[in-house]
Amino acid sequence: MGREVLPGLHWFYEPGPDRLEMVTDGRSAPDWYEPGSAVRIPQCSYLFDGERSLLFDTLSPASREQILADLDDALDGGSLDYLVVSHPDVPHAGNASAILDEYDDITLVAPRYGNAHDLYHLDEAMHIGEGDEIDLGRFTVAFHEATFLDAPISLWMTERTHEMLLPVDWMGFPHHDADRLTCVDELDYDLTLDQLVEFHGRVLFWHQYVNVEKVQREIRQVVETYDPELVLPTHGLVIRERTTEYLELMTDVVAEIERRDRVGALGG
Repeated sequence: MGREVLPGLHWFYEPGPDRLEMVTDGRSAPDWYEPGSAVRIPQCSYLFDGERSLLFDTLSPASREQILADLDDALDGGSLDYLVVSHPDVPHAGNASAILDEYDDITLVAPRYGNAHDLYHLDEAMHIGEGDEIDLGRFTVAFHEATFLDAPISLWMTERTHEMLLPVDWMGFPHHDADRLTCVDELDYDLTLDQLVEFHGRVLFWHQYVNVEKVQREIRQVVETYDPELVLPTHGLVIRERTTEYLELMTDVVAEIERRDRVGALGG
């Protein structure tokens, strides 16, 4: 399932299981939730198709046939030049082998941080990190050590031409099933603190143990450093308006997680 967000920028979406328990756990349903709707936290990947093409993350094996079909359709039968794996986790790297088998002369790109590069063929990859860039013609992507992460090996990516930020396992949030491939500005409600807390309190649960003020300073540094026009999260919906406002909302998220203590777990 895919959508072209900008010319040459394709968003691929895997819905994942119904997360209805997030809004039916004994407390009042949040204001954003429409009763009767399934709740999704997606896996997302993004294709940049310029003079050369690059896919960022692979979705999980549950979407293997779909991602291969979506890639072929978006590329119109053309080649895929780069496959970037943000980190060796199933929702992000689970289709790496299948995609590598599908395309000739493709370059696998992976983080140079850590030492677990034997997973998903990452030991055979071109290893990149902070300061490295790839010029795709229409797009120029750059790589960054992840500011917030749930694995010891992880990277974020930016796109220079259109000022995009692709955070991994950060800025994710649940949403209605009907909102698949819907940009945040197209929703009939604002992205809420509750949505962000429900995701980060489970996936980045270590927020409950942190020095809140220090993490808030790091969040503000992310905003100042990247100041993106678009945010393309791997577990949420694309943000293309009010990006700074939503990024800064994360300072309230970390404080709320610390106040609540344990929010819950994210089951399979």
